[in-house]
Amino acid sequence: MKEKNNQIIWEPQELIYDVGDASNEAFLVIQGFVYLYTQNGLLLGRVGEGEVFGETSCILQTNRSVKALAGEHKVLATKIPHFSLKRMVKGDKALSAILRKTQLRLIDSNKQSQDLASDLDTILKKLESKSLNLNTIQDHLQLIRKKLASMQIID
Repeated sequence: MKEKNNQIIWEPQELIYDVGDASNEAFLVIQGFVYLYTQNGLLLGRVGEGEVFGETSCILQTNRSVKALAGEHKVLATKIPHFSLKRMVKGDKALSAILRKTQLRLIDSNKQSQDLASDLDTILKKLESKSLNLNTIQDHLQLIRKKLASMQIID
């Protein structure tokens, strides 16, 4: 990573931050792509030019909940310090509430995605090991169905 003023450059595939790291800033991507992963390596999404990442933990003042990795090419971004984000939302209570709720939904969605991916991985491992106990696989599939049914989409 190279930093000059508020501009940062990460090399291809460079780790930007990891799960559990402290969060003091967010980043606005100027050039390149950043990939976001869960702790277990599930790809959650890709952030590109004109998009912000790292804002969730910065706004909520928590440690990083995902891993951010530079893409195939260099990434150029502008650092947005915590105090700048705080100042942006402090004057508008409605905007602050909307952002906070959206960020909490995002964290929950990321967790649900990881949980379902782990459940599917368990089933795949059983299939690959040829320990085909159909009752166990059916039980896992029923669990996944229940989880999917219990997920609420709130508008």
